[in-house]
Amino acid sequence: MFYESFNNENQQLAIVSEQDNIIGSAVPEKIYYQGLLHRFASIFILDTQSRLLLQKRAFNKNKHAGLFSESISAQVAYDEKYIDAARRRINDELGLILEEHDASSSSRLTQVCKMSIDVKDEDYNYGFPGSILSNSWRKNAFVTIYECILDHDGIDRLSINPYEISNVYFLSLDKVVEFFNSSPSLFVPGFGFTLRAYLNYYYSKK
Repeated sequence: MFYESFNNENQQLAIVSEQDNIIGSAVPEKIYYQGLLHRFASIFILDTQSRLLLQKRAFNKNKHAGLFSESISAQVAYDEKYIDAARRRINDELGLILEEHDASSSSRLTQVCKMSIDVKDEDYNYGFPGSILSNSWRKNAFVTIYECILDHDGIDRLSINPYEISNVYFLSLDKVVEFFNSSPSLFVPGFGFTLRAYLNYYYSKK
């Protein structure tokens, strides 16, 4: 398998209004260091035993390297829909191609909800004194959350891109909650908010 490092530093992301209408575009550095309102997609991938694929980010990442996050996270480019960004990053990071409208597919994306998140690095000191970190980073975004259930065939087809992900772990949702509550500094900023939103959806189906 050929793996590729994806440099998204020059990718134009959508800047949006409070009503989530596109009003401009900018590169990620400007988006995050000026706290501009933008779009993001978070994907929670479960196996048929309801274990969550928890991602550990690659150690070469420019931001939040080596931290745990949702199965897949995706910045939404200027010319993309939320679901297109989600499908693109699933392919980039896990080598899976998902069909958007294939109702017979066991690995289709289901929209869970859309929420707003506004978090800063200064809210997460990762165990270091605040002076060590640059506190100007801010994720101010509308986040659309998706669920994807992978069967055994889908899991067998996973091809982890080492430039993006250092490892993945399938954990029960209870274990994920326990892990996050005991060590929140090991997770990317905002994970607690998206996890809570996903859990509300997951348990509402029971």
